[in-house]
Amino acid sequence: MSTESGDKKLLGNFRKLIDEVSADPNYNPANPKLTKTALETQYTIGEAAADDVSAKHAPNKLAVTDRQGGFDDLRTLVIRSRNFLKSSGASKAVVEDAETHVRKLTGGRKSPKVKDDPATPADESKASKSASQMSYDNQLGNLGAYLEILKNIPSYNPNEADLKLTSLTALAANLKARNNAVSTTSAALSQSRGLRDRLLYLDGDSIVNTAQLVKAYVKAAFGTDSQLFKQVKGLRFTR
Repeated sequence: MSTESGDKKLLGNFRKLIDEVSADPNYNPANPKLTKTALETQYTIGEAAADDVSAKHAPNKLAVTDRQGGFDDLRTLVIRSRNFLKSSGASKAVVEDAETHVRKLTGGRKSPKVKDDPATPADESKASKSASQMSYDNQLGNLGAYLEILKNIPSYNPNEADLKLTSLTALAANLKARNNAVSTTSAALSQSRGLRDRLLYLDGDSIVNTAQLVKAYVKAAFGTDSQLFKQVKGLRFTR
């Protein structure tokens, strides 16, 4: 898998290759893709693609951090809200309906997880399915479902500002926006990395392949004992 540090090393070696062949007045390949001008153009395009990955990575990383910060306190807030709901006088059945989503938001489960019985050869714990739905998308879905229940409970009317339905609804919208920002920036980063990979490594005329052709031409035109071949043979171009 490509890495940003690996990209810079590859581009650095390609830059050295170009400088070496450009300094030799006898470098004159028949393949137009190996001319000094073509190599300079390919280097410029490849470097821009690699730099764009770094540019796209920064907002994605910030969006991921921002989302994590937004969701960090959700569990505590939902538990406080659930506790207020219990104290509000709502019926046990209604509280239990809400509790279903609270458990999913907090990683809990209605029934205890089955443990392995060491006295039997089977592993009973494997039959116990995970009750956790802690992905960000699942948390948003369960938070929305929980709030829909609260909207239909007149007795849920706390004095605490952060527990009010309006505050919780605003929080849900904010968390959704943060989650969407991660998705948007991730898509942009993925596209940028895909272009970078093709230009540097994967395409038939990628930098890796072009560099190998240049080295092959130098070997053929100048020989293995030439100074130019000795200068370029150690430059590595790998995927």
